[in-house]
Amino acid sequence: MTQRGHGTRRVWLPAAFLGAFALVILGRLVQLQVLQHDAYARQTREEQTADSTFYARRGSILDRNGNVLAASVDTWNVYISGRTWRAPERSGPASDQLAKFLRMDPAAIRAMVANKNGDVLIARDVDYETGHAIAAAEIPGVVLLPDSKRVNPEGDVGASVLGLTGLDNTGLAGIELSHNGDLLGKPGKAVYERDTTGDPIPFGRSVVEEPRPGTDLVLTIDRYLQQMAEQKLDAAVKEHRAQGGSVIMMDPHTGEILALASSPGLKYSSLDLSDKKQVELLKNRAVTDLYEPGSVMKVVTAAAAIDQGVVTPDTSYVDTGEIRLYDVTIKNWDDRVYGTQTMTGVLQNSINTGAVFMVEKLGQPLFHKYLDAFGFGRTTGIDLSGEAEGIIRKPEDEHLEPPWSPVDLATQSFGQSISVTPIQMLSAIAACINGGMLMKPHLVRATIDEHGVRHDIAPTAEGRAISAETSATIRMMLEKVVNPGWPDPMQPRNYTAGGKSGTANVPVASGYDDRQIASFVEFAPTDDPKLIVLVKLDQNQDLLTGRVAAAPVAAAILDDALNYLNVLPSADAKQVRR
Repeated sequence: MTQRGHGTRRVWLPAAFLGAFALVILGRLVQLQVLQHDAYARQTREEQTADSTFYARRGSILDRNGNVLAASVDTWNVYISGRTWRAPERSGPASDQLAKFLRMDPAAIRAMVANKNGDVLIARDVDYETGHAIAAAEIPGVVLLPDSKRVNPEGDVGASVLGLTGLDNTGLAGIELSHNGDLLGKPGKAVYERDTTGDPIPFGRSVVEEPRPGTDLVLTIDRYLQQMAEQKLDAAVKEHRAQGGSVIMMDPHTGEILALASSPGLKYSSLDLSDKKQVELLKNRAVTDLYEPGSVMKVVTAAAAIDQGVVTPDTSYVDTGEIRLYDVTIKNWDDRVYGTQTMTGVLQNSINTGAVFMVEKLGQPLFHKYLDAFGFGRTTGIDLSGEAEGIIRKPEDEHLEPPWSPVDLATQSFGQSISVTPIQMLSAIAACINGGMLMKPHLVRATIDEHGVRHDIAPTAEGRAISAETSATIRMMLEKVVNPGWPDPMQPRNYTAGGKSGTANVPVASGYDDRQIASFVEFAPTDDPKLIVLVKLDQNQDLLTGRVAAAPVAAAILDDALNYLNVLPSADAKQVRR
């Protein structure tokens, strides 16, 4: 008979221990491979792969004739894996090799990576050829990701219009900012595999999402006219010792801006954004800065009164040199007494009391209705950021201090107690002479999509301000301002023209001080205006009027610009020596 063995403690205790240990291992395996599988898989992917967002080609900006004003060129951003360079025997030779390409100090490169675990950005926007050379050198730990940088082939020309981009290729000012969504395109995402030392695995890199190129913009700006405007403005500011100013050229029928110059303005060649004064240059003063326009506003007052039928160009009144309203005496700008004058004479001589005569015939409700029709008190909608709305003192504005009074209505008729931007003022005068339509000023003429298809942008009419008949009458009256019957520096050499000056003191809390703004708005040819120009000089130290300081600049611009645009000279133009 066979005797069966009985288990002893020496047998079942180790067996129990091994069984429990197996259960622990099994539980841990279940935890790692089932319960925490996703977390550890994610951690593994993070250690073995790296990803980076890289930006699409930013759309180019072209002038109206297709000349490139801003474009992006391909570059590389150079990164170093901090983990790869932990060992001095790797970082030393690698930094020496990389430094030769980047023209940097090897020690400085190593210092940037020291004690870093992730990928460290060493150099941004390395040119395309250098990047390829670095890639071919296969330097340990070096990762190259594609990028681009903005270039401006025309240099500083149009910088205040174009604006600039930041390090992330996003617009910071100008067209680059206002049309950033179109220009930016859609970024892509790059994923590349790394080995245990952090080096990219050859052929392991993949692109998860391809970037979509940005849209190209065709501006209404003409680079030649833009350069002309900037040069003429700089010369006028220097000659009259002004603090700055603006020059705008517009097609009055479409609202297209052919040139827009501001001084002081943005210049790429001397840009230093660490200087707070230069940060101020990121705004375009022609659309952001308010001023009282002075006598240029008399054109709008005359247009409203004539359109409403309360006066005609030949309506006369007797000027005594001043008007007394509510214990306030309003005088003519030159303290002269003009006697019997027609409404045309009011514009020719820029008589303040004549403007008050017209606005009193019109009345406050109608006058403010016309101001609204001409776009005052709101933005024009021009495609630049930071545009100011303007300010109009009205009876319903209860917060005003001092309160509104009929004196405000009188002074508004000749451009005081109302604040506008240069682009607002030019748009309103354009409506006075283009047939009566208030056109939306704009800077983008067309877009070109990623497939090369061009999409033209049609002009936008904001509404009718005055009738076509009134507009024709205003053109006739303003021609008599520029051509009073004798040679005058307001007149272009080769074209009939019309225009109006403005000279306004700068308002302060207690009234007005001795600083002034001199301006002139002029268009040509008179019968069919092709171009309208505003010249504005801020705080000119010689204190010359808009007629003397700004008008010759506008006339010279019209002559040169219309000749460039192949507009035939007017048969009956007066030959004027300037």
